[in-house]
Parts: sequence; structure tokens; C-alpha cells
Amino acid sequence: MNTFTHITRGTLAFAITAALVITSGCATIDNTTIKLGHAVGIKSDSTASTVSGGAIGCAGGALLSHFLGKSALAGCAVGGAAGAIAATEIHKHQVEQARELAAQARAAGAVAVLKTKTVQAKDASGQMKPTEAVDSLTIDLKQSDVKAHGQATRNLIAKADHMAEASAPTDPVTITVRGTTAERAWLIAQVRQSLSTSTKVTVHESRASVPALVLSPVPNVAG
Repeated sequence: MNTFTHITRGTLAFAITAALVITSGCATIDNTTIKLGHAVGIKSDSTASTVSGGAIGCAGGALLSHFLGKSALAGCAVGGAAGAIAATEIHKHQVEQARELAAQARAAGAVAVLKTKTVQAKDASGQMKPTEAVDSLTIDLKQSDVKAHGQATRNLIAKADHMAEASAPTDPVTITVRGTTAERAWLIAQVRQSLSTSTKVTVHESRASVPALVLSPVPNVAG
């Protein structure tokens, strides 16, 4: 008997869930596909999102093809292509994340400078397109909060680490920690605490009079 002859409640539930994910906004899509990717052992957030996005698309396409009387494999191929996230969209999401982090830093009394660049990346149709991408993000931290080991600085570090971890495994991010000896010691400890044990993020330090975090590149997605 053909596998798709009998549609189980579980399959229908999965299809409905996937449809809800698609209609609930980019943040939910991103979080859900990242979690699905991590569940099967993919460490990088961006890779996990792309792979599991394609898997959701494949399953949805196959199920739709069944109801239309078409080939399940053909539906999987079409759905998978639609579910995979284009490099242009990944860059767009990363720029948005960087801007959010910069805004959060400014709200906490820090000075944030975001630099972007134009890269060639593939869009959803597979065509190369000039796309805005993050080049670097520098956050001059509020010195009094760093000295007090404040929660605002801890929150900024956690978000910065999350952005760095989202980089593709082949193009990891470097986080440079600046400050006095005492400031660097505490900041580096906080940075490493938030990173996963299998991280490919490189942490450097540099002596400076003002405590700061520099993320570069943040993440650079291949086109």
C-alpha cells in the first residue's frame, strides 16, 4: 500500500502546525526551525533553520501533493525549495538582529556602532542579488555597569553571544573584548559562560580605557 494512502492524525497535526508556523511571523519561523534543526544535531542556528525549514517545506509539499493526486516526491522537492531560507533573507534577519542589539545597547546607556556592507547573495529564486549584510558591530559598554557587574551588561553579552553562535560553522564570528585588565577578565568570563561548549566563536581581548565588545564578522552567510 502507498505510504500516502493512509493519512494519520499525526500527519495532519504536523501539517496544521507547519501552516500555523508559516502564518505566525518570521520570528516564530526562525525559532521553530532552529529548534528542529538542533533536535537532529545541527549546532549552527542558521544551518539548523535552513535545513529544518526545507524539511517542513518538504513534508507540507508532499502532503499537499497527496490531496491533489500528485507525486509525493515531487511535492517534497517543491515544498523543500520553498521551505529553505534564501541567503538574502538570512542576511536581512541578521541585520535586523544587529540593529535590535544596537538599540538594546543604547537603551542601556552604551554606544553602539553598526557597520554594514553589500554582498552578492542568492534570493528565493536562486538569483544573485546585491544584499545588505552586517560587517561589524561595536558596543562601547557603560563603564559603571561593567564595574558593578550589572544585569544590563549581562543581557547584552548574552544577546551578542546568540548572534555570534548563529554564524555558519565555516565562517565563525570573532568577539573582541576591550577594557582594563579587571574589566576584560569579567567580560570574557561572561562571554564564555553564554557560549555553547562546541562553539566556533573566537574570543580575543584588547587593552583599552573603555570596555567594549566588537563582533566581526556578524555572521557572514555564503551567497
